[in-house]
Amino acid sequence: MIRREFLKKLLPSVGILLVETQSLFGRALPKIFNLQEKLTIFRGGNTAPEKISLWWRNKTPYMSAKAFAGVFRYGVYFNEEKRKLVIYLPQNKVVVTADNPFVIIDHKAFQMPMKCLWEKNEIIVPVQHLSVLIQRYTNLPLVYNSTEHELRVSSELKPVSNNSSYDRTNRSTTGYARDMVIEQKSNGTVIRIKTSRRFRDNEMRINTRYNWLHVDLYGATANVEELNNTTRRGPVREIKALLLDRTLSIGFRLSKNPISTSIYQDESNRDVVIILRYDENLADSELPEPTNQSQVDNSAGNDLQKQLEQEKKRWLIDTVVIDAGHGGKDPGAVGVGNLKEKDVVLSVALKLGRLINKNMPGVRVVYTRKDDTFVELRRRTQIANENNAKVFISIHANANRNRNAKGFETYILGPHKDKEASNVAARENSVIQFETAGAQKHYQGINAILATMAQSAFMKQSEQLASGVQEEMAKRLRSLNMKNRGVKQAGFWVMIGAAMPSILVEVGFVTNKYEARIIKTNSHQQKIAEGIFSGLRQFKRDYENAI
Repeated sequence: MIRREFLKKLLPSVGILLVETQSLFGRALPKIFNLQEKLTIFRGGNTAPEKISLWWRNKTPYMSAKAFAGVFRYGVYFNEEKRKLVIYLPQNKVVVTADNPFVIIDHKAFQMPMKCLWEKNEIIVPVQHLSVLIQRYTNLPLVYNSTEHELRVSSELKPVSNNSSYDRTNRSTTGYARDMVIEQKSNGTVIRIKTSRRFRDNEMRINTRYNWLHVDLYGATANVEELNNTTRRGPVREIKALLLDRTLSIGFRLSKNPISTSIYQDESNRDVVIILRYDENLADSELPEPTNQSQVDNSAGNDLQKQLEQEKKRWLIDTVVIDAGHGGKDPGAVGVGNLKEKDVVLSVALKLGRLINKNMPGVRVVYTRKDDTFVELRRRTQIANENNAKVFISIHANANRNRNAKGFETYILGPHKDKEASNVAARENSVIQFETAGAQKHYQGINAILATMAQSAFMKQSEQLASGVQEEMAKRLRSLNMKNRGVKQAGFWVMIGAAMPSILVEVGFVTNKYEARIIKTNSHQQKIAEGIFSGLRQFKRDYENAI
């Protein structure tokens, strides 16, 4: 009996001790034995948090740089041989290298106390040290909670790290646009942008042109993906948010232009309010009015307006790189009558370049080759990046063992969706056989990053460009009984690393007797070039109208 009473008193205490010990070891074991924990990343807005693996090295938490970029849907370029990774933020470029404590942000080097490491063919980075650099020197307000192992986009104020004369004078800070709501009233439409700081009158600017309403918030940043997914109401048909150097620019495509527009900030909650008035005869009672602040005139201060225009010019499509596939010792596909792919696509490329030079004043054309020269695959996108190109167009001709295969198609970069697309990409990628053994090492492991590349910041723009080009080609080639094979996705190595919207056009089959006969004629090549040009021109117009 005494023993039973003793156990009754002892067991609860032992249970508590075991629970506490289990909890203690649960926290300590991952650090001691390098087991993986999880890092929770909050992207902001209404998106659900995502988890990635967390490593402990030298008592410091590390994360995969590629996995981090994948959560935010940022584009990356990975060089396995040099163990270097480039992350393309919406406004900044971040470069990390394994076994190196230096991080390059927009061509400036910053040293961390801990170096990046190489782990299972990936670069892992110290979470806290990298997040501090991103917070200070980019437009992404990133904050790391070391206690909870959480990484989140903050809505708090963040200092602007630039030296513009406007910022020095006004000591401007970066505000975060957290959310946006569109409300339809009886005599107009109200757009509310929830922000984290107060804006001066001349930091808020609106104007309308070509059925687009443009709202510019100087010194603001945001998760543009969230803003673009705002529920559309009333006359708002489309939303395109862009992050310029120091400005959040939001374009609203409207079904009809309003009679008048105005913008102000609600002092009670920091909402930036845009009013679109469509009926002057109805009462004003439903439309909100400024609180202790006069409505802002549509024109910004002269200095700020000039600065905004200069920023926007940098985003205009002013350089197009045209890539004629293959060349030199690489003939590409060889079809009926010994027709070589390299000859067909060079002719189309030159014709396309002449159309752009003639009809797009102010747009510079850069060719990866203008004659029968061999150019390595990776060098082609390097040319585009070095020239700060805004669009990359690679031109090819198709081939198939089935001589009846025919038609034209346009590709964007991404994982193969079907066997046929995979075969086309495999054939085009096989040209690395013409490169040196040393050069071929650059492509090792490249398939493993295609899924990440497909989440590039330029994915949506590439889709729009591809759709427009395919549609315009179809209009011009319909009379020639050429099959429209549509827009597809595949892992073409020639597009990997391009920091811009990119497409690859297959203009027809050199192995099809009928298409081989017409595809080598100047008149047919001109129609192909005109189709690509028309799609590019429409893309340029739509893209720039949203800026």
